[in-house]
Amino acid sequence: MVCGPKCSFFCLFISAWAVIQLTLMGIFFLLNSMALIDDLPLTPIFHSLEDFRTHADVTYQVVAIRCFVTALLYLCFGILSICCIKRNRAKERRALESSLQR
Repeated sequence: MVCGPKCSFFCLFISAWAVIQLTLMGIFFLLNSMALIDDLPLTPIFHSLEDFRTHADVTYQVVAIRCFVTALLYLCFGILSICCIKRNRAKERRALESSLQR
């Protein structure tokens, strides 16, 4: 594989952290957390309060879905890192066994 053991563990750590953080952010966006309203890509001009609420609710849902999809991608990347770790360990084990047989 492409990654060595240190790189694989680092990628696994980053992936685990990203999955946790993005899942929590997605949950908070689904709950329409007011602390995250600055992070919404909203236009600055609205004609009424109802117009703002409608656009904000839709945007909260879109951003939450994006967070969950990105968390899923990081989860796949973490699984790939686990595969690299297992392959590296098997490679080291084979090398150790071949050196012991000589």
